[in-house]
Amino acid sequence: MKRNRELFLLGIALVIFALLACDAGNLIAFVSPTSTPTRTPRPTFTPRPTVTPTPEDTPTPAPTATLVPSPTTRRPAATVRPATKAPTAPPAPQFEWKQASHGNQGRCPAGPGTFEIKGRISSPGEGYVGGITVVLLGKSGKVIGKTTSRYPIELNPEWGVSCFEEKNMFNYQLDASAGWFDGPLTLRLVRSATDLTPISTDVKITFDASGGRYYIDWERAR
Repeated sequence: MKRNRELFLLGIALVIFALLACDAGNLIAFVSPTSTPTRTPRPTFTPRPTVTPTPEDTPTPAPTATLVPSPTTRRPAATVRPATKAPTAPPAPQFEWKQASHGNQGRCPAGPGTFEIKGRISSPGEGYVGGITVVLLGKSGKVIGKTTSRYPIELNPEWGVSCFEEKNMFNYQLDASAGWFDGPLTLRLVRSATDLTPISTDVKITFDASGGRYYIDWERAR
């Protein structure tokens, strides 16, 4: 009875030992590097090449057709520029004397060879004014004649000397025979016999070959 029990225990021990030996082998095989199971490598992922899109050419815009204005199309109004103001002319020089606006003056026939100018220089309240130089200039500027007006005390009445008046008194007289052809002639009053600066407006005179006599009166301008 005791022997059977020992055999029974021995059998159980052998079975346990066998189980332990099997498990130890599996454990050793599991721990051993040679028994490490080979892992199937995953396929290497190769990134697909990125395709850079080729920039498309910018389409050239089609030429815009020029619109031809129709007859009803209004054209832009023309720009009107303000008129340029003309420069102001300098004021006319102020003279002391001018041709008289009263009396009978002008040309009278005097016969061939007579080229004469005569008249009166007077002022209201003064009467005849003496000492005024009268000059006659040709078109070329040459002095043709020159004289000085006489004072009232020097005057004498004249008869039949004018086609305007039968009797009168004149206080200056010029002979134009030296240059009557250099016309039109200019008659004026000047400062003195040596200073020909004008002190009067000009009077234009023209003679022809038949001659004549001009009567020109002067009065104060101011």
